[in-house]
Amino acid sequence: MTLTISAFMLLYMTAAYLLVNRGLSFVHALPLLGPLLTERMLYLLFFFFFLMLVMSNAAITGISLFRRQETGWHLSLPMPHGSIVIWKTIEGLLISSWGLILLSAPILAGFGRIFEAGPFFYISSLAAVVCLIALASNVSTWFLLMVVKFYRPWWLKVGGTLVLGMVVYIIWQIRDSQTGQFVSSDVATNVRQILGHTQICTHPLLPSSWVAEVVIASGRELPGRAMFFTLLLLSNAMAAWILTALVANRYFYPSWNRALQHSELRNIANGQAVFANHNTRPEFLLRRVTPFRRSTLALVGKDALTFLREPMQWGQCTLIFGLLLLYTSNLRNLGYNYKDPTWSAIISHLNLTVCCLAMSTLTTRFVFPQFSLEGQRLWILGLAPFPLTRVIQQKLWLNLAASTPLTTLLVVVSCFSLKLPLHRAVFFVSAIVLMTVGLNALALSLGTLLPNLRETNSAKIVSSFGGTLCLVASFFYIAIAMTVLIVPTVISRRAASPMPLENIYGLEASAIGALFILTVLIGGIPYYFALRRTKTLANLGEL
Repeated sequence: MTLTISAFMLLYMTAAYLLVNRGLSFVHALPLLGPLLTERMLYLLFFFFFLMLVMSNAAITGISLFRRQETGWHLSLPMPHGSIVIWKTIEGLLISSWGLILLSAPILAGFGRIFEAGPFFYISSLAAVVCLIALASNVSTWFLLMVVKFYRPWWLKVGGTLVLGMVVYIIWQIRDSQTGQFVSSDVATNVRQILGHTQICTHPLLPSSWVAEVVIASGRELPGRAMFFTLLLLSNAMAAWILTALVANRYFYPSWNRALQHSELRNIANGQAVFANHNTRPEFLLRRVTPFRRSTLALVGKDALTFLREPMQWGQCTLIFGLLLLYTSNLRNLGYNYKDPTWSAIISHLNLTVCCLAMSTLTTRFVFPQFSLEGQRLWILGLAPFPLTRVIQQKLWLNLAASTPLTTLLVVVSCFSLKLPLHRAVFFVSAIVLMTVGLNALALSLGTLLPNLRETNSAKIVSSFGGTLCLVASFFYIAIAMTVLIVPTVISRRAASPMPLENIYGLEASAIGALFILTVLIGGIPYYFALRRTKTLANLGEL
């Protein structure tokens, strides 16, 4: 199994390097604009890497500090509170940093090939990325402690109001916006107009901008400038650890005490609700209006409450889907001619790929550890008056009911923004529905076949061998699916004369049929074996 995952990782890094190298070579070779676009891509790359690290480290560190019973035991030890927080920050850093290094290694290798750089480029770039990881980990810890210490319930209401207002604004913009046009025929003016939207990513006070400066300077053989920004990153990273210790010594214990008090008050409220009038509880109302069994509703309620009680989980989902919705709703304002068939085909397929990649990240992060999070209490479900296979089926249908409307909405908004024909919209909606089913089934099945029932931290479960295998398998599934789905577009575009609509309908239906078969193979077969293993209670032997 170790050899298999190693081969998967090697194949992924090789394929990523080849694709990135070819794409960067094309961009860098553009007359006049190539070097400028290459540099801006570096700024954007490390800016989003920095945001990803802050979110992932905040989730991992938050679970380790405030959701683990061992924290109370650590606080009783004769050591400063800052030492506990620093250790948990380092633990989260180690868990989340391997993914960034895995993603950035082939990308940096591609940039090094473009710049024709020597060993100094790779050494300085690696040092800069390590410092960026340390800074992001500390920033996430500061943010986490401040939120837990000063959080008030009305924040959630304000946030919900802002999200609702943003959705209304997006709908209004989709309804009234017109196609973005270039302000003139001057190339320099048009490029400045396009790149102006990414100006925030190049702010000189952002650590991600310092990393981009290191990569650019070392690639252009400017060792003095590269060394300056490397030392700037190193000094800020070292100062960040000191500041984390100071902030933790002052705010961690009050924050942990406040979180514990809130948990106890919630437990008391839940205990009082046991003796309340059950005819008014949501579970009773759902039983009256839905055909599901009482046991199924109980399982659904358990999983829903578990998800909603973790702000780091639904917060990440809201942020990712919110950014994607904002992006898809503003496609007509990006400055290209979306009525051109070539651009329309390219952008629509890229949008589908982005939605699938985001879905694969979320399924690996949240769906894969669901079965393992049942933990050593799995035997309770084994004694319940229903088979364990129903638990797996319920989790799959619940995940599909929650994720399919969101991914479908993104694709529908994208098709509406690009003004695609009805048959193309149906094609992309059918594709995203099948991909959502396949990714959810794959993640849940691998999580059932490769469980870690002794771990209560979902981030550590995802960082295990099974989580890595799930992520790599999802990427390969998406790559094969996108190759299948783009075939009708390639055939129709390469035809000597415009193809009749009947032939295009047939090609698209064939592509959807091939995707259905691929989904059955990738998601259905592991799901079948997961049900078989659960039916024989094989997992109970690992408790």
